[in-house]
Amino acid sequence: MPSRRSHRKSRHGCIACKRRRVKCDERQPECSNCVNRSTECVYAPREVELGQASQTENSSVRRQSPAASSTPSSSGWMASSDSLPRAPELNLSDMELLLQWCSSTYATMAHDQQFEHLYQYVLPKQGLEYPFVLHGLLALSALHIARASDPASRTRYFSIALEHQNRALALFRPVVSSINRDNSHPIFVFASLLLQLAFAIPTCSPLIETHDSVQDLLQAFTLCRGLREILGASWQWVKEGKLADVFTQVDDTKHWPLPETLEVALSQLKYLNETRGKRSGDRDADCYDEAINHLKDMMEIYQDKPRRIELALRWPFGLASKYLKLLKEHDPMALVILAHYCLVLHHFRHHWWMEGWSFRVAHSIWDQLHESWRPYVSWVVKEVGLEV
Repeated sequence: MPSRRSHRKSRHGCIACKRRRVKCDERQPECSNCVNRSTECVYAPREVELGQASQTENSSVRRQSPAASSTPSSSGWMASSDSLPRAPELNLSDMELLLQWCSSTYATMAHDQQFEHLYQYVLPKQGLEYPFVLHGLLALSALHIARASDPASRTRYFSIALEHQNRALALFRPVVSSINRDNSHPIFVFASLLLQLAFAIPTCSPLIETHDSVQDLLQAFTLCRGLREILGASWQWVKEGKLADVFTQVDDTKHWPLPETLEVALSQLKYLNETRGKRSGDRDADCYDEAINHLKDMMEIYQDKPRRIELALRWPFGLASKYLKLLKEHDPMALVILAHYCLVLHHFRHHWWMEGWSFRVAHSIWDQLHESWRPYVSWVVKEVGLEV
């Protein structure tokens, strides 16, 4: 029987007796099962089975300095991250564009200051759930940066904007085919962003001097008409949701009359259409008259509303398909009416994504019109800054 001094106690017996498989004369604690059954307890805890190795390991831990022992061990919080999925690398370009949106670009898109918080916070949050919305925001932010950059940076950010727009469209197409209550808000928002992109992309293009601005504008008009169906399909749910105030609480009252010069110009335009219709039996006179009336109505609304830039996008929605067809055919009367729409673009020229449109379109119309038609637009093109 080993001496008392050779007994090193574990929780349920001494190590020496356990190794020799002899009954230990030390009093050992018993487990509850053995007590209840009145049987001899032979339970050996894990630390006994580990033997001297565990004692050596424990002693080495005890010998560590206080500084070393304060460092997290292999089972601490630092090592526990080894088993977690690796975090993706940060995309600094996207972070830059998102910061640009939340700090600056959002304010240039909101048509009313009371709704700026929706553009600054709600739309980016919605973009996390619907990536096509986020890519639309990033595309506009990239164009906003490009607009104020040097030529080299402008080309770079313009390319980034096109990439985000293309990715947004690829993600948007499968969703738009099945509009429902849940996705109606992001679909409506992205459709609105597409309209703004349609005007922002040409004006920010590094190759703008090579563009036919009338054709660029017609593409924007065609997009407006295509999105009209999408906006209409989602409107029944949007008007009941959190974005309803942005699109329904708009003031279309007419508090101010048109400036006299503008009133005269539109009156002369209507007179030209009427006299041509009577003289030549022009069957398109009604189509022209409808476009003129819609243009005048919109101009009267924005006289005291300098931030209502969305009014510039409203005119294409009210145009007849026949008028757009005549524009594509370079019909002179249709071009004369479009020249007067340049006054709307000129009114909102201080918005970065509208800047330059009025001058470029008026210049293109002037070049396309025969000399006999130019007197009908001479006042307009001078008003937007073109020397003729």
